Amino acid sequence: MKKNIYILFAACMLIVMGSCEPKGFDPKDSDGKVLSIAVKEAVFVSNSMQLSFKDNTTLPLTVVTIPAGVAVTYSNKHPEVLDISEPGVLKPVSIGTDTLTITSADGSLHTNFVVNVTDHMVKANSITVAAEGANVQLKIGGADFNLGQHVTLAPDDTWDPRVSYTSNDEAVITITPETGVITPVSVGTTTVTIRTLDGSNLSRDVNVAVLDKAPVDIDRSDWTVETETHNGYGYMWDGGTQAAPVTGKPEHMFDGHTGSYLSLVKPGGSMNSVAPPVGTVPAFIVDMKEAKPFEYIKWSHRNGTYSNDNGSVGTNAYNYLRVYGVYLEGSNDKTTWTAIAPAEPAGADASIVWIPQKVTYVGGVTSTEDKPHTIMVTPSTYRYVRVKLAVQSKNYGTSAGYFQHPTYPGAGSTSGNTMQIAEFGMGVIE
Repeated sequence: MKKNIYILFAACMLIVMGSCEPKGFDPKDSDGKVLSIAVKEAVFVSNSMQLSFKDNTTLPLTVVTIPAGVAVTYSNKHPEVLDISEPGVLKPVSIGTDTLTITSADGSLHTNFVVNVTDHMVKANSITVAAEGANVQLKIGGADFNLGQHVTLAPDDTWDPRVSYTSNDEAVITITPETGVITPVSVGTTTVTIRTLDGSNLSRDVNVAVLDKAPVDIDRSDWTVETETHNGYGYMWDGGTQAAPVTGKPEHMFDGHTGSYLSLVKPGGSMNSVAPPVGTVPAFIVDMKEAKPFEYIKWSHRNGTYSNDNGSVGTNAYNYLRVYGVYLEGSNDKTTWTAIAPAEPAGADASIVWIPQKVTYVGGVTSTEDKPHTIMVTPSTYRYVRVKLAVQSKNYGTSAGYFQHPTYPGAGSTSGNTMQIAEFGMGVIE
């Protein structure tokens, strides 16, 4: 009878349900022997009782003995993993596995437990690339491709969601390591390697092909252009006099010189008694004389000097004098206008066509950009194209983030009173 009672008690301790003494049990029946040592927090895994906790927490133990109340001591094999200097409390030292031994004070019984100290940071277990980014095809002279917009990690609560991007042939493409923006360089195929930065050491490759296609610009020789401003002032001259300006005119966007430019006063700015109200959006309208197809716009920032019979203007590459984003509209009758979306929308307003910058969109830094930017838009066919100069330094980052490029968030600079466009064009990829 006594033997059966002991077996029942041992079974109860294995399932760790707290005190499990059978009715009528008398501890004196054990002849003073310790029959069982168990820990309420332990679970049975792979033929052993195990304790697991994360490396940024401690684990107080609930020890249950038969008979109840037996004094115990604690020891472990790997103090570099586990600290038990406070009896009954496990403290992590490093990530790893240790063996904890709990022994009755009289030395008659001991029980071993496997202790796993795990990383408290959730690491990625997979890199997912959406279909749009799985096989990238680019064109020589075409738009960049933002691979980073199509990459996610699982699980969602990965502690560090960042990844790095590496081009495996920079003769074919280059890529921004932090953001994944791919730029075509030459015809060919290669891969981009995506790597996690959270310690999970995951990676995967994405195929990229650069095709032998080139942009074909529309001939601008017969184009005309007019501006739309808050009071019809037309443009802001730069150099010379108002009657005989060096530059600043709308038609200077078609003269092939990046040192000459259209110059308009920013809403919120003031120059030569012209002060457009905040919230207004100046624009220019290009007339190509007949409806023509196009799938990109070309844009050059002011760069270099310019001279004519009225004088000269010097180089000025201040970032705050540029346009950061525009709205495009097309029309064939100059009455009914249709929005033209960017090929790759970005930010809170999907209608904004962002103008690339070699430096961030914010601030008064300088950057020389002597080559035009080719910016892909939704393929369209129109005679008239209206370009609304929506985003510039004085309103960048305002309206609760409305004017924000996702790569360059932050408050805008208030410097500068004019915005200047050196060259504007359109074309197709053939």
